[in-house]
Amino acid sequence: MTTIVAIQGDGFAVIGTDSRISSFDESGMAYQITTLGTGTSKIAANGRYLLGAAGDVRAINILHHAFTPPVPTFKTSGTHLDQFITQKFIPALRTCFEETGYATPDNDEKSHMAEQASTILVVINGVIYIIDGDYSWTSDRTGVYAIGTGSSYALGAIQAIAGGKQLQIPKAKIAINKALSITSKFDPYTGSPFHVYTQEQ
Repeated sequence: MTTIVAIQGDGFAVIGTDSRISSFDESGMAYQITTLGTGTSKIAANGRYLLGAAGDVRAINILHHAFTPPVPTFKTSGTHLDQFITQKFIPALRTCFEETGYATPDNDEKSHMAEQASTILVVINGVIYIIDGDYSWTSDRTGVYAIGTGSSYALGAIQAIAGGKQLQIPKAKIAINKALSITSKFDPYTGSPFHVYTQEQ
C-alpha cells in the first residue's frame, strides 16, 4: 500500500515515499500492483505544505488536486503552529474531504463522528504532524516518523542507520532512501521508485 518516512531536523523536515499502489478485493487479497507514473507521488507539494497520505488513493488525489490548505501568517513553530493546525488546517481538511465525498457519513445525521480512512503526514514551516483518521494530530519527540504498511520496517531501518543521531539534510536524505529500499525488500506493498522532499523552516 504505502510507506512514507520522515525525519524532523532542527528547522527542517525531510520526507520520502515509495510509489507502489496495491488494489484489494472484498476478501482483502491483493489482486493488482501498480507503480505510480512519472510526475505522480504520494506526497503533494501544495503551496507551503508537503502532504502525504497512507491509506486510500482517493486521499492522495484530493491532496494533490482539490485541497487548498490555509496558509499560516507566521513562519515559526511551537504553540502558535500547533493551534493553527488544530483550529484552521484540520477543519479545512475535513471540509474538503467531506465536500469531495471522501468522508461522507453513512447516514444523514449531522452529528456524526469525524472520520476518514487515511493517515496524513503534514509538513508546514519545516515541522511534521501526523493526522489520524479521526482528525487528531500527534508529533513524536524522537523526530522520526513512518506511516503505511511498511512503517515498522522503515522505523527500524532509520534507527539502525541513524542510531538516534541528529542528522543534517544530506544525511537525512540518504537515510530515508536507504530505509525505503530496505522496507521494499520486506513489505510486499512498498516499491520503488522513491521520492524524497525537503522543507526548511
